[in-house]
Amino acid sequence: MRLSSMAASCRTLSHARIYWTAFVGLFFDYYDLYLFIYLDRVLAGEFSLTQAASNGLQFVGLAGVGIGALGLGLLADRWGRGRAMLVVFGVYGLGIAGLSLAWNLPSLMGFRLLASLALGAEWGVSHTFLAERVDRGTRYRFAALLQFAILGGLLAALAKTLLLPQLGWRGLFAVSLAPIALLSLLRWRALVEEPANVDSTAKGAPRPEHASSTFGTRLLMALNHNARPFAICLGLASLTIASGTINVFYVKDLPQGIVYTVLFWLDVAPGMLLGAWIVRRAGVGRALAIYALALMALSVWAWHSNWPSRALAFALVLPMLNGIPLGLMGAFFNEVFGEYRTMLSGAAYNLGRIAAGFSPILVTSLGLRDSGRYFVFSALLGAGVLILSAAARRLQIRL
Repeated sequence: MRLSSMAASCRTLSHARIYWTAFVGLFFDYYDLYLFIYLDRVLAGEFSLTQAASNGLQFVGLAGVGIGALGLGLLADRWGRGRAMLVVFGVYGLGIAGLSLAWNLPSLMGFRLLASLALGAEWGVSHTFLAERVDRGTRYRFAALLQFAILGGLLAALAKTLLLPQLGWRGLFAVSLAPIALLSLLRWRALVEEPANVDSTAKGAPRPEHASSTFGTRLLMALNHNARPFAICLGLASLTIASGTINVFYVKDLPQGIVYTVLFWLDVAPGMLLGAWIVRRAGVGRALAIYALALMALSVWAWHSNWPSRALAFALVLPMLNGIPLGLMGAFFNEVFGEYRTMLSGAAYNLGRIAAGFSPILVTSLGLRDSGRYFVFSALLGAGVLILSAAARRLQIRL
């Protein structure tokens, strides 16, 4: 079923209720993701982790995100997004509760994996839930606004700075349970107000001939049938998220006060709104082209400029540019895929997030932090987005 007809049949909740029902889960997705990053050294000291064990812990989190996007996303396509949204919050709550009580490395890894399964599913479930309940014009605006959930990362940064000395790392995880419980209740109340048939008409569920197949077979069929569009979306997610990942890595060498931390996070907001505006006016293709060309221009300027504050200017402007693709991916990916929409859109984004996580290693191993060559890497990311946009048009993917 096309998204336009789904949206027409699913307008049972107000737009505000639809938005906030999707937003609350994504907010804690980003909060947990970045809280764990910020507590990396604290946990390494608490459990006397070697560098290999610390890397293994991070790998478990990344693996959980990928598995959750595929596994729980597929279940969401079969059960309906509403049910999956409640299950995801339940799994997430169990994982966070376990993290606050972890007693050794295996327990820490196990509960980290559990929480990451929920985090991996949340992006696809929330964006698909929203996309199927509003029209196309509203969808891109709301998808951009939904990405304000990234400010959960700002909350994690402030919690680490302001509350860690008083509560300790266990306390930071434990206090997360109260808002999770409250928001789960609010999400449940919103979902039970929908008629029982709404979610079933908007599932994007597998065709009847696929319904009796095994989990692995359904997964392989879906990926094979959508291989080229999936590769395009995965590439776009990898390159654009890598730009943001590199910036987080890069700003470690810049001022680290609260004012700069807030600025680094809030700068993404204008870009998300700009991206939604460009999509309404000119379409997804032009929005991605503007982003790519602006990223290349900013990188070339920073590479050749002799201005003493060029690094700080680059770090503050880049999040605004990154907001453009970040704000449109959720709505765009949902238009690319039909069957297994939740799983494929969520997997493309989250596997792209995993791939982007290796970009700092690539930059360091290639020596691109020396003599301004870091900016060459960011320029190449922009060029890659242009190439993938052209490939999408060749495949007649709607841009």
